Amino acid sequence: MKNDIRAIVLAVAAMSLVGCAATQPSGDSFNAKQLSTANYAKKIDTFVIIHDASSSMANKHMGRAKIDISNEILSNMNQTIPQLDFNSGLTSYGSGAKVHFGLAGHSRSGLGDAIAKLTSANGPSPMDAGLKTTNNKFLNGLGLGKIAMFIVSDGISDVSNSGGSGERNAAISAAKKIKDQLGDRVCIYPIQIGNEPGGKEFMHELAEIGGCGFLTNHKHISSPDSMASFVIMTLLGPIESKPESQVSKTSPDTSPDKITFSADALFDFDGSILKQDGKESLDNLMTELGKVKYDVIIALGYTDHIGSKDYNKKLSLKRAEAVKNYLVSAHNIDPSDIFVDGKGEANPVTGVGTWHGLCKGKGQKLKDCLQPDRRVEIEIAGVQ
Repeated sequence: MKNDIRAIVLAVAAMSLVGCAATQPSGDSFNAKQLSTANYAKKIDTFVIIHDASSSMANKHMGRAKIDISNEILSNMNQTIPQLDFNSGLTSYGSGAKVHFGLAGHSRSGLGDAIAKLTSANGPSPMDAGLKTTNNKFLNGLGLGKIAMFIVSDGISDVSNSGGSGERNAAISAAKKIKDQLGDRVCIYPIQIGNEPGGKEFMHELAEIGGCGFLTNHKHISSPDSMASFVIMTLLGPIESKPESQVSKTSPDTSPDKITFSADALFDFDGSILKQDGKESLDNLMTELGKVKYDVIIALGYTDHIGSKDYNKKLSLKRAEAVKNYLVSAHNIDPSDIFVDGKGEANPVTGVGTWHGLCKGKGQKLKDCLQPDRRVEIEIAGVQ
């Protein structure tokens, strides 16, 4: 599709991290951050974890069994999640699908004990069984509210024990069924363990089904600060503003802020190479936020609906990657601290419906009307 990107939307989450978690971290260098519940509240009501315990997870990545890496990531995540009244649950799949915790009121100790027992990896890779078990056991009840689904896997099928690519198709179908059932209430956040070819593409497709989640790799959330940022972006939101009479006159405002920036002609028509004007817009953006220490950045590309969905997704991803590459090269940001994703024509600003919402007509008139849909959204979590 031939698009200009006309806008960059920047959501800046200013993290207030206070102290350290009381529980011992599972990794030698991990010292979990404890997020201040004075500044953050629940963004979702229920979170569920679907853990890959199939035989491919026994294979090593960077000298460690992938099952050990996933166990550590989940332990670190559990230590970082604040003690709010979430519902939570944990299932695994490998030699059958099993429920390990919940669905119950979230308990850091209870979930932690269940995670600590995830030490065995064997059997085939029926992710669809894990998704179906999670849906049947956890997601059919009342009062679940908004739901975050974390899928922790290497993203590959163990073809020696199973049906290979057919398992991926079955998992995609199972995830779509959950999305159809829950609609906008569910977001999917795959966490890839390792970097096996094909795994990233499959896990990315799972995130796309949810429409509001994103894919990350375990190495991107391995530090205390990046894990805290990940928890904020998936589970938490700012405390609602208090009346002025209740706001302390001596305490600084550290709650997350949302700022919108506009940039014109970031890319050539139908291109994915940043123009000079686009680079200057990003430079100005980073200058404006120069006092924030960045821990995690998410760059999401969007297009309008003109053209094929496949082309739109590819173009939106290329443009998000172009933004990332420039921030890395020009502003010395660690590439492992930036997540990118291409959402294509998802979440149109102009609305949906008969002929895609508000915009009618064709040609230049339609392109001009759809301009707000062509954008890159950048979400930054950091410490002021």
